[in-house]
Amino acid sequence: MRAPTERNRCQAKLDILIESFMRADGTAYRDAVAWLRDFADQKNIEAGRVMWGGSWSTPQKIEAVRKRARMRQLEKERAMPTR
Repeated sequence: MRAPTERNRCQAKLDILIESFMRADGTAYRDAVAWLRDFADQKNIEAGRVMWGGSWSTPQKIEAVRKRARMRQLEKERAMPTR
């Protein structure tokens, strides 16, 4: 017998998720959601993404956003009249 592939395991958990939702089986539903969430988190980590502000982003994207924020702040400071 062959070992289940990653895709087959995910599909099995999705099937459990749907079936448990339809049967109102809260325990099985929560277990399937937790497994799928952990699986997705692991894939994001393997892809080099980091959690930032509640969503997954690459470090390069985060740095670009921070750079834009710094530039906007500098523009605001320059635009403010001084006394």
